[in-house]
Amino acid sequence: MKKLSLYIIVLFALLNCEKQANHVINGSVDMIGLAENQQVYLYALEDKFLTPIDSVVLSKEGKFTLNIKEPKKGVFHFGSSLRNTFPIVLDSETNEMNLDIKNNQQFAMDYSVSGSKSSAQISEFYNKVYDMMIFNQKKSEERNLVSNNPQSMASIEIQMMKKNQDFLEYRKNYIETNKGSEALIAVIAKIDPNSEMELLKEVAEDINKTLPNSPYATSLNEDIKRLEEQLAVQMEQQKKMDEKMNAMLPIGGMAPELDFPSPNGKNIKLSSLRGKIVLIDFWASWCRPCRAENPNVVRLYNQYKSKGFEVYSFSLDNDKSKWEEAIKADGLVWNSHTSDLKQWQTEAINIYGFGSIPFTVLIDRKGKVLARGLRGVELEEKLNEIFENE
Repeated sequence: MKKLSLYIIVLFALLNCEKQANHVINGSVDMIGLAENQQVYLYALEDKFLTPIDSVVLSKEGKFTLNIKEPKKGVFHFGSSLRNTFPIVLDSETNEMNLDIKNNQQFAMDYSVSGSKSSAQISEFYNKVYDMMIFNQKKSEERNLVSNNPQSMASIEIQMMKKNQDFLEYRKNYIETNKGSEALIAVIAKIDPNSEMELLKEVAEDINKTLPNSPYATSLNEDIKRLEEQLAVQMEQQKKMDEKMNAMLPIGGMAPELDFPSPNGKNIKLSSLRGKIVLIDFWASWCRPCRAENPNVVRLYNQYKSKGFEVYSFSLDNDKSKWEEAIKADGLVWNSHTSDLKQWQTEAINIYGFGSIPFTVLIDRKGKVLARGLRGVELEEKLNEIFENE
């Protein structure tokens, strides 16, 4: 009887062990705006699509416990819908994970994790992205309120640039810290393939080692191949555009004449400014990058006008009143303002061959092209060089 009792106890214990979950995910969700009996799901990435493999119903207080009985290994996604998920990492070391979703409207970014190192690293990165998104939204709203104050706009632009630079430095350190970790997948969407293809390849190489043959590695490899093909086409198009620009506006060649109406209706010729160093500035009142650059142009004009620096502004506006308002608001105090008010149908595009604004051409005192496309620091450095050597 004793032996039988011991056998029953051991068998009962084994059965209980079999019922225990391999992974337990506990959590809480901000329930504002969510219906009672809201479900949250565990997804697996299969053939580039997220497929629900488990789920749990939230309590009225937004609490939940998801017991995953079958052992899982790899990267999964957790969320309230396909569009609102974040990655979590399950492995042999992840027995119990705790999730705190602080804002269900930003379920996929405003949350924290404990109990899984890689998952916690991912949440930290997403929190940084969320912080930057909120900051940029706030600053964009502030910028709209001061659209007629170029100094305030420039200050806000500088703050946004600083925030972006800080994030890029954080991202660099994050990549270095998380090499060899599944947490590296978090940065993929925050790498610009147009300007950072080599960095994307570096991350892909690491992910291929960490998650070999996974949907994440496969998808990233396919995306890089496709993007490289697109970039090759774009580079070829840019090469043709550069060749066209070099033919139309060769460095050292004469700048084509511009002869367009000023706000008072009287035409101003570019050639009327012979004898001065002239910045031809193509802009518009509706162009935010143009308006953000205007304070820099105004500062440089005031700095060098006594040495013979002049600005010939051509606007791609189609509304005369908005054009004039922007000239006044941005303090564009030089006299050479022109426009035919035809926006992108203007003949100036055919003459100078540009496809976007702001676009600038710097010409010497004889009317010959010195440089194209200078803005910001590059423009300042070029003007310093010119006037220091004269």
